[in-house]
Amino acid sequence: MMLQSNRKASGARGFSGVVIAVLLSAVTACASSFEAPEPLDETALRERAVTASEDGIRVAAAIPASTESITIFGVDLADVEVQPLWLEIENGTDRDIAFLPTGLDPEYFSPLEVAYLFESELTEAGHAVLSSHLEALNFNSRSLIEPGETVSGFVYANRADPSMLVKVDLIGRKWSKRIGLLVPVPGTEVARQRIEALGRLYTDADIIRIEDEAALRKALEALPCCMVDRVRDHDALPLNLVLIGEIEDLGPAFARQRYRFRSLPPGFAFGRKQDFSARKSSRWIEPQPHMLRVWLTPLRYRGKPIWLGQVSMNLGGRFPPPVTKDGPLFEPDVDQARNDVIEDLLYSQAIVKIGFVKGAGASVPSENQNEVGGQVYRGDGLRAVMVFSNEATAFSNIDFFEWESLAGGAQARTE
Repeated sequence: MMLQSNRKASGARGFSGVVIAVLLSAVTACASSFEAPEPLDETALRERAVTASEDGIRVAAAIPASTESITIFGVDLADVEVQPLWLEIENGTDRDIAFLPTGLDPEYFSPLEVAYLFESELTEAGHAVLSSHLEALNFNSRSLIEPGETVSGFVYANRADPSMLVKVDLIGRKWSKRIGLLVPVPGTEVARQRIEALGRLYTDADIIRIEDEAALRKALEALPCCMVDRVRDHDALPLNLVLIGEIEDLGPAFARQRYRFRSLPPGFAFGRKQDFSARKSSRWIEPQPHMLRVWLTPLRYRGKPIWLGQVSMNLGGRFPPPVTKDGPLFEPDVDQARNDVIEDLLYSQAIVKIGFVKGAGASVPSENQNEVGGQVYRGDGLRAVMVFSNEATAFSNIDFFEWESLAGGAQARTE
């Protein structure tokens, strides 16, 4: 009996081995070889690149179109959600400088990481050729850019539509520089037109120019308290953020903390739905799903645009409950999402000043204004005000508006 059992086991193993061999053979048959494309001619990319020059440094950036990308790399990077960014840096200074790709995208890919995403589609030899090809096209951030030298190549980032808000971080001995660019993504012209339309949203006569902090505080507290729910015709979630700065400075700061453009259900303020919406996301680890909606206001503080925003997150955090007929359920403590965003942006090194003002609609349990879709939210009625800069700012150099404190907001809510 034991012998018979062993024979059966041996037969089973033999059968399994045959099945595995057949499957491996099928996989190998499906895998393809890879031939590296012709060497890249950068002329077309250089001619249409967005360019900025500061303090002897010239930076040019361009994103290849979909078909152009396939021609350059030999594979479709869009299939694996990778956005190649062509970058050229000319060092016109007298110092060695280095480029930090993590400032561009904290989850950027090395060439071998990109190649690994295609491993199952290629033979071993084909995968090796692709790896070498992607490395050859890569912008080598490990080598210093010497005085008078011009270096170019691709940085492999995560997809970013409709435009890539590029912030190029450069460092040298006792020196640093941050250069911002708004690089269009080919094929997203409609979305880019919307961005350009914001520049025409208000006429010169509509613009309210503010120079001193007292007038700024008064103007911010007079802004709408909440989003408007068009369906129920009453106030919805409180508008709890004020962002002061150019979009070229705001966008990269959020991108560094893994906020990406995302289409969200519309909220309404100033008679229109949000101008931008974003969601916190990560390729590898699901983050807390913060949802951000932003509107451009007619206010300008010392020449910088002022944006009014609303941030909240789904109830359940990373594991939200099912969407109801009234939409997704939100976390009732809306201040938690606001405070999380403050912490995120402080780490972006783009904040030069921060404070709090009233006006976000403190929750009052006896009134309906703090009820949205049958849910009641809690909030201290304060909106965070953050001023952005193009230059990197250390924690120790962040300034403060001497306005409201979080404790003062909580006290105002109970009065």
